[in-house]
Parts: sequence; C-alpha cells; structure tokens
Amino acid sequence: MAAVLAYRRAARGRWLLFPVAALAFPLVAVPLSGQARTSAPNEVVWHWFGACASGDSLALEVHLDGKLVYSSAFPICQSRRSDIQPEPQQRILEFRFDAEPKRFRAQDKAEGTQPIAGNIWEAGRKRDAIRLGVSFSTEQRVLLNTMHVARAHSPSRSERVRGLVITTRPMRRGDRSPR
Repeated sequence: MAAVLAYRRAARGRWLLFPVAALAFPLVAVPLSGQARTSAPNEVVWHWFGACASGDSLALEVHLDGKLVYSSAFPICQSRRSDIQPEPQQRILEFRFDAEPKRFRAQDKAEGTQPIAGNIWEAGRKRDAIRLGVSFSTEQRVLLNTMHVARAHSPSRSERVRGLVITTRPMRRGDRSPR
C-alpha cells in the first residue's frame, strides 16, 4: 500500500511539472542566423551566396496570377557545414508588388489592393537543396510565412496561396540558361 501511495505522489508531482515544461519548451534557443542546427558538421550541403561566386546558380521567380512579380538568380555551391562562414548580415531578397491582402488570409478585412512586401532568405541547408524562407506582409501584418525547397539539380515549385507561385531552377555554371 505504501508503494502505491508513493507512486501516486510521484506521478502527481510529475503532472504538476508538466505546465512548467510546456512553458519552457518555447524558450529553446534558436540560432540567430535562422539556420537549422545539425549534428553533422562534416555533412556536405548546398547553400547560397557567401563563397559561391564562381559556382552554379539558381533562378528564382515569383508569379502572381501568371504575371511575373519578381525574378533573380543567385550563386549556389556545396560545402561542409563546418566550412560555411556566417555572413555579417543575413542576405534577404526583397521585392514589392500590389495585391489584395485577403487573398493571403481570408479573414483579412482590408479592401482593395495594397503594397505587399516579399522577402526570401536562406533558412536551411540540405544535401540536395536549399530551404528558402519566404514571407509576404503589408505595413500592418505578416500575411504568409512559409518555406520553399529549392532543389539544386531540378526545378522546384511552391504554391501556398492560389495563384502565387514560387519557382526555382538550376542554371549551368557560367551560363544563364536553365538546365
């Protein structure tokens, strides 16, 4: 009987700690650069810009209802995670276009078109791709914050909002034509 009571007290004590653990979980440190942490520093991954000036490139396009609203090309290369040096300031591709905010969030009450700011940054590095963070916002609020996986060797396409399409495709070294 004493063992059962001791077990119940211990279980109750663990249950009382659950809210504390749940509150502490969101406080886990996240790298400032926005890069995902990994336990394999020798893993060879793709990344953009940095020391990639003479390497291959990815072409990036953002279309809204079939109309091109942004395009860019940026260098990519492979390196060991441990060899990639952080940049003094995270590189962000920025662009603007006009659209209705409620197309991103149905509950948005804003009427008519407004200037929308788009931002794209390197959010993670993988063996076969680069994870791009993508956000769209008005001056008042963030409308969409998502990811686009840009594969290094084949085209990629994301459509998180109907009619808003993000594509990336590899480009040959020293050439500006898509593969």
